[in-house]
Amino acid sequence: MINLENMFASEHGVFICNTSISRYDAFMVLSIKRLYIVPAIIESSLFHIAERGFKMISDTCSYIHDYLQQLPVISTHEHHLKDEDQARLTLDGIINHSYVSWQNIPLGSTREERTQFINQARHNSYFVWLEKSLGRLYKFGGRITADVWEDLSDQISKKHENPEAHIQILRKNCRYHAALSDIYWSPGSDLGHPELFKPVVRTDMFVKCFHPSQRDHDDRSPWEFMPLEGLSFGEYMEYLEKFHREKVRQGTVAFKLATAYERPISFEPASYDTAARLYMMDPEEASYSDAIAYGNYIVDRTCELAAELGVPYQIHTGLGQLAGSNPMLLEPLIERHPETNFVLFHGGYPWYHETGALAHNHSNVMLDMVWLPLICTSAAIQALHEYIEVVPSSDRISWGSDCWTSEEALGALLAFEHVIAKVLSDKVDDGYFSMDDAKELSEKLLFRNASGIYGIDPNITYISR
Repeated sequence: MINLENMFASEHGVFICNTSISRYDAFMVLSIKRLYIVPAIIESSLFHIAERGFKMISDTCSYIHDYLQQLPVISTHEHHLKDEDQARLTLDGIINHSYVSWQNIPLGSTREERTQFINQARHNSYFVWLEKSLGRLYKFGGRITADVWEDLSDQISKKHENPEAHIQILRKNCRYHAALSDIYWSPGSDLGHPELFKPVVRTDMFVKCFHPSQRDHDDRSPWEFMPLEGLSFGEYMEYLEKFHREKVRQGTVAFKLATAYERPISFEPASYDTAARLYMMDPEEASYSDAIAYGNYIVDRTCELAAELGVPYQIHTGLGQLAGSNPMLLEPLIERHPETNFVLFHGGYPWYHETGALAHNHSNVMLDMVWLPLICTSAAIQALHEYIEVVPSSDRISWGSDCWTSEEALGALLAFEHVIAKVLSDKVDDGYFSMDDAKELSEKLLFRNASGIYGIDPNITYISR
């Protein structure tokens, strides 16, 4: 067995020297995740461990994390609020426009109510990463309590008196080179910041609405944006196509489908005649299956448009209507449209194994870890481990924050950087690949892949070297 007296610590880590250990003991040491063997010299049936043979894994993780801080970021998905809404932010406003509010825990306004809220929400990952972000941006001791609530809220309000504060956070703290904006309340908007935001257009309202009385889950309708009175279905489809072509001409870089919140993401083929029959029918008279078929036809047509116009099609998978949001339901659609590049969002959580399998089998499938590190950080770690190993090209993995405020966007980035550093350091320390590979993959995950997938200017400078 290893004699602990022969172990010592130095600035280089923890080493074992002047000893020989059996092959069994060597594997026991290798199984300790805090140590790894850099060179291990096999001689006869013994391992002779070189003096520099053991090093703390935390050094590797810390090195990678520090390297990440030098890199620019391209976020593939944001719901960033308008300038005037950012200017009114308080602590309550940030929480109410964050995923913390999705926990449905009453926020309250009294000290007792806030304490109760914090006690219930504190250990959920949404809260954890938002708190870490606020700790980077404001002075309150890093731990949200009822005692610091008002002062922290005042600091937030004061910062946002500067109308550029929210952009400065994205630029300086998040290191954003660009961000894709899914402004579903104003399709194709760059929020007045074209130098930063690249528009994405949601297709949900076209998929859901075949009659002017209908609204999609975002309370949107095609009849808000297009002059559709008295049109035949053929004319309507011409306007639909014109709408998307014009948005791409104006700078839209992707289409987005989020109908998983209101219907299954199984899109069986439907005919033009079926859709034409449903068009303008009173929704009370249309059957559920008819409404689904109409949406299926529109999805197929928008897939064709995405391929024709050269833009990826982002699709929300997982955590919608759970019974119908398993990404495996998309496989027939993916197979029908081999020329369309599908970007599957959120790792399909909780089905992140399935998204990896789809990317493995279909070269037109990209994986986006958007939102996943906030949903469940440990699942994101496991998912990234798997994606690196199973996806044929590491060029097909990207990330976005999926947030409404700059504060939560920073929290989402902190979560993803934690995931990257943990996964890549494990792989370096396990000997799966080298540190140079880890650095290259860090760059791909934070900005290079998104630049390639969405055609964003690749001339990106590093923060520092």
